[in-house]
Amino acid sequence: MEEQIKLNFSALEKLVWHAALETFQRSMVEILSMLDTYLMAQRNKSRYEYKERKQRTCITMLGPITIKRRYYWDRDKKEWVFLLDDLLGLESSAVSDVLKELVVIWATKGPSYRDVRDRLDDLFGGQVLCHEKIRQLLIESSDLLKKTVAPEEQKKKADILFIEADGFWTGVQRRGRRISKKRETKLVVVHEGWEKRQANDYQLKNPMYITSDTLEKAEELWDRVYLRIWAKYQDINSIPIIINGDFASWIRGGVDYFKNAIYQYDRFHLKRDIRKVLLKRGDFCEQALLSVTNNAPEKLLQVLDEAYVFTKDEKIAELKERLQPHQESIIDYRERLSSKGFKISDTLRGMGAAESSVDRFKLRTSKRGRSWSAKGLEAILNMLGMLYEGVLKDAIAGLDSALFTSPQTEEMIEMSAGQVAKQVGVKVLNVRKGGFPGINKGSTQGYSKLLRQMLEVQML
Repeated sequence: MEEQIKLNFSALEKLVWHAALETFQRSMVEILSMLDTYLMAQRNKSRYEYKERKQRTCITMLGPITIKRRYYWDRDKKEWVFLLDDLLGLESSAVSDVLKELVVIWATKGPSYRDVRDRLDDLFGGQVLCHEKIRQLLIESSDLLKKTVAPEEQKKKADILFIEADGFWTGVQRRGRRISKKRETKLVVVHEGWEKRQANDYQLKNPMYITSDTLEKAEELWDRVYLRIWAKYQDINSIPIIINGDFASWIRGGVDYFKNAIYQYDRFHLKRDIRKVLLKRGDFCEQALLSVTNNAPEKLLQVLDEAYVFTKDEKIAELKERLQPHQESIIDYRERLSSKGFKISDTLRGMGAAESSVDRFKLRTSKRGRSWSAKGLEAILNMLGMLYEGVLKDAIAGLDSALFTSPQTEEMIEMSAGQVAKQVGVKVLNVRKGGFPGINKGSTQGYSKLLRQMLEVQML
């Protein structure tokens, strides 16, 4: 009887996957070697003096590859160069740009750097990058993206802008120690309003997310908010801007930066503050909440005054004293704009986007008990903002062309990729057209024999 080979789809899928990885790695090494040989043959020999071949390992999307490329002395520039590295824009980093893009996006979206490390381990069957290297790649990318953000080619028109702000606490490591200390991170969300995603479901229109680092002053944050808005929108001094948030002084201070800005006490926080002081006084609490719904600040202050007379609770008096100078902020922004002659669209809704946005940022930065270095926190906040704006993937993909150029080898790049492959592969090295390494492996538990048999089958 012919030998029976036990087989299932999962095992076959894993076998083919690892064979594909190996085939890719071998092919990459072969192509790079061909290009290196071609560059040696075509170089300006009076300028580039060949010295030796040096080895380097690159970690790519489909695993690590090790290549040997030629090292030259550039007589004109008096320096040592690798023509292959210059031609392909290879950095000194051992991680390919394509893998960097994937790792940075995963590190931004995912729960932790260790989770990304484990994903790569599962994908390649062994550790590819440590979590600290992944962290460094994210910080490096964040720094580069800050330097390469392009201004808007044409500023947009907007009828109204909304700024919603809130803060949340994150653990920050003390310098030189791994002791966590809580500091407030400030988040500002700028958007043009709301657009319907599906029935009774809306999403923010063109949101921008601006975060502070842990020690940045409120004035510095609002300067950055102003510059982001100024760079994107026309005539910002004529646009009504609604600033919504809790009663924190750093949020209310944003009104001073825009000519047509008004401040609104966020409804969620206002009602929460009322419930805190009147929760045990049901009648007063119900009347106070109703006065907020009816946009009646005078009635709210009256209810708080009556509740204080009845209870002598100083917390009620403190809330009334805080609200007294800012009664307009209790009135819904739509009522206030309408009274000033602005046309109110049916698409304008109640505000509160900052609260949900804070939850999204906190999920990555503070809800799992982590502490951050100041540099690491600044980087992850910047990347999260770009992720939620929907621009992170394109921004990372654009880093290569923006930052890595090779002017000294431009004279060598005259043929198309197809022509290079044909010239180098066929005419120079006489490379074979194909192959499947998996069929020659003896350590695949009998599957290499099966694959050879499958390839020898004559299809009827």
